[in-house]
Amino acid sequence: MDNSGDESELTKAVPLSSDATGVIPITESPETGELTAIDASTLSGGGSAYLVVRRGAMEGMQFPLAGGEKISIGRASDSKIFLDDVTVSRKHALVELVGDGWTLSDAGSLNGTYVNKTRVATTQLHNGDELQIGKFRFVFLLATDAGQ
Repeated sequence: MDNSGDESELTKAVPLSSDATGVIPITESPETGELTAIDASTLSGGGSAYLVVRRGAMEGMQFPLAGGEKISIGRASDSKIFLDDVTVSRKHALVELVGDGWTLSDAGSLNGTYVNKTRVATTQLHNGDELQIGKFRFVFLLATDAGQ
């Protein structure tokens, strides 16, 4: 038996940059897999809401959302939120402010867009919702909860 492929000492990749500006660590409770509390006052960027990467290659990154435009999410290079993974369609989903609430719409993706583990075509987002797009998981946070 050849043990040359022993993977007992795996390491986790870390970003090359030591600049932690704008990164919010997200952790899960080992017992439940649920998100632990996030200090919303640490959010930056001036958005009225945020998508924070909870799982995926960009874990901990935050994307401020501002009304007035559709925020495209996908693997296309012109996506506002660019997710470089084959499990993500080029034009996967759109987030936009409709009235006084944020809406997430699937843009005809192959693998689907999920909110709180349910596949959706279009849905209104609520504070704390968990989104899954390909291998990436996000948490949706409203800035109005940021210490106000």
